[in-house]
Amino acid sequence: MNRTPITAAIITKNEERHIRRCLESLLWVDEILVVDAESDDQTAAICQDPSAPWASKLRFLRRPWTGFRDQRNFSLEQARHDWVLVVDADEKCSEELAARLQSLLAQAEGPCCRAYKVRRTEYFLGKPIHYGIWNPSYQDRFFHRTGVRYVNDIHEYPLFPVAPQRIHEPLIHSPEFHPDLFLYKMNKYTTIEAGDRIRQGQRTNPFRILFAFPAMFLKNYFYYGAYKDGMHGFIISILEGVSRAVRHVKMWQLSRPETLAQTLAARKGSTQ
Repeated sequence: MNRTPITAAIITKNEERHIRRCLESLLWVDEILVVDAESDDQTAAICQDPSAPWASKLRFLRRPWTGFRDQRNFSLEQARHDWVLVVDADEKCSEELAARLQSLLAQAEGPCCRAYKVRRTEYFLGKPIHYGIWNPSYQDRFFHRTGVRYVNDIHEYPLFPVAPQRIHEPLIHSPEFHPDLFLYKMNKYTTIEAGDRIRQGQRTNPFRILFAFPAMFLKNYFYYGAYKDGMHGFIISILEGVSRAVRHVKMWQLSRPETLAQTLAARKGSTQ
C-alpha cells in the first residue's frame, strides 16, 4: 500500500520487561526510533537483536536522561519521518489502531488533521479499568511533528498548532500495572510536581494537606464512578488520594524557609 511514512518514537530506561511486547506491535511502521536513557538492563540487547523481526526498521540511540520533555523533543528531532506515533515502552499498538492509522496515512494528502489524541486502555492488576479519573484516557500521540514541542517536566505533553481530533482504536497499557509500581512512580512524580508548583508560586497549608486525601478519594470513587470497577476501583481511589496528599506534604517541605534557602544556595553554586 502506498502511504505517507511514519516513525514510532519510544523513550526507554530499563524497560526489558515491556519493550519486546511494544516493538512487536509496531512492525507495520516505517521506522521504530528508540531513545534510551542509558539503560543498564537488557533493553538495549532486546532492541538491537539482529534476528528480531523489527531489526531492519529500528534505530537505537543513547541519550543521558534529562527529563521526559527533553527526551521526547529529542526523539521528534531525530525521527526520519514527519508523521510520528509516540508509544511508551509499556504500551502496545492494538491491531485496530494499526489498521486505522494506516488507513489515515493512505489518504492522498495524508491524514486530514495534523494531530490526534489516541485512546489508551488502562489496566490495574490485570483488569481493564473503565471508570474513574483513569478513563476516558486520550493521549496526544499521533501527529505531524512540524511546529510541535513538548512542555512540562512531568506529565509532559506536546503543544499542537491545531486542535487535535480523537482516535478511539486503542493503545493498550501494560496489564502488569500494580500498587508497587504506582507507588514508585508516585514518589518520583510527586517530587517533580511539588517542585514545579512551588516555583510557580503555589503553596499549601494544613487544611489542604488534611483534606487532599478524602477529597481525591471521593472525587474518583463517586463522582467519576470508580466504584463501578469494584475492588480495583476502590484501591485506585485510595492510591490516588494518597498521591494527592503526598504532593501537598512535599510542597510543604519545599516551601519551608530553610529548604528554600538551601535550594537558592545550591542554584547559586551551580552557576558559578
